[in-house]
Amino acid sequence: MNLDVKDQKDFTVIKFNKNSVLGTEGAEFQNSILDTLDKGVNSIIIDMSMVEYITSWGIGMLVHAFTTATNRNSQLSLSGVTKKVHEILSKVKLDTIFHISDLS
Repeated sequence: MNLDVKDQKDFTVIKFNKNSVLGTEGAEFQNSILDTLDKGVNSIIIDMSMVEYITSWGIGMLVHAFTTATNRNSQLSLSGVTKKVHEILSKVKLDTIFHISDLS
């Protein structure tokens, strides 16, 4: 499993357990998002502290998760974003869409 899901009191953390997000983990990631939202969780934090590289497919996966959460009146934020990944998100202006905290 490439993801670790931990439920907290008021939010859920979904952590990528590898150094690259290529998009191949899309089904597993989307299922984790949907399962979390189906439990009634209103805040999801995506822990990206291990991710050093993300492809356009991986970015699309994050955008889809963000849209899904927003459509269900929930918040999705990114945490532990590395400098390299933040630069990629900035180039496509997604740093203005996602709430990004705790830059690594």
